[in-house]
Amino acid sequence: MAFLFFNTRSMGLSDALANIGELKGVVANTLKTDGFTDVVNTPTEVAGNRGGVRVSIQHLHIANRNFWQVFMAGGDTAATQTTLNEVVNKVENLKFL
Repeated sequence: MAFLFFNTRSMGLSDALANIGELKGVVANTLKTDGFTDVVNTPTEVAGNRGGVRVSIQHLHIANRNFWQVFMAGGDTAATQTTLNEVVNKVENLKFL
């Protein structure tokens, strides 16, 4: 059975980051650190694979330094939703110095 889950949130870019590209770089590095493979950071997404689950995060500009983060995960395992929730939690709690 295939599973597909998503989560969205709106947020403002931290003053510690110059632009959305810097945030995407931090997110990509976070995925790598958390054991994701085939991590990509393209103009349209940051994504990676872990344990048969593909996670993709899109950043959609709203205005100024505000944007939507759209998290999606697909896989053939019941761990798909758990993996998505882990990534959402990790990204929401990133600290910028």
